[in-house]
Amino acid sequence: MTPAEQLTHWVKKKYEGRLLKSTYKPYFIHLQFVAEQAGKATNLGYEIGLCHDIFEDLAITPGELIATLIGFGYADSEAGHIAACVQELTDFFTAAAYPGLGKKERKEREAARLATISPAAQTVKYCDLIYNIDWVMQYDREHAKKYLKRKQQLVIDMVKGDESLRQKALQLIWNSLGEI
Repeated sequence: MTPAEQLTHWVKKKYEGRLLKSTYKPYFIHLQFVAEQAGKATNLGYEIGLCHDIFEDLAITPGELIATLIGFGYADSEAGHIAACVQELTDFFTAAAYPGLGKKERKEREAARLATISPAAQTVKYCDLIYNIDWVMQYDREHAKKYLKRKQQLVIDMVKGDESLRQKALQLIWNSLGEI
């Protein structure tokens, strides 16, 4: 198996039993979508996309991810880049880390932080948003308008990633706002 195939198998196993909110679909399909889209647009985008939620969702540290990637055959520099991008995509302004900040303030700070992350990480974030927007429109229309407005501003501010994916995300937001 190639390193990417080994990583795919490992991530799928780690997420076994987890479902997408409000569905009976495996959470892994979200990760696979993000990975496949990002993989076409940026170096190691497949791997970053596959792992983009792993630090938030699972008890895995950046060091453990790096060691796992190296074990699968990735070079040290590749493993470091993947883990660094996943770290950039991991929520920083959480309620646990910043109990003194309200939800609105945390979301604003997180959005400002995401505007500064690397081009590769922003590219993966666009793919994540594209999937999540479709999910919101299918399963959470009640909150869709507020969500879409917030994500529209985020994508407008995130200008370093793959431009075609950025435009795709913006177009999806605009089309979705038009449906509400």
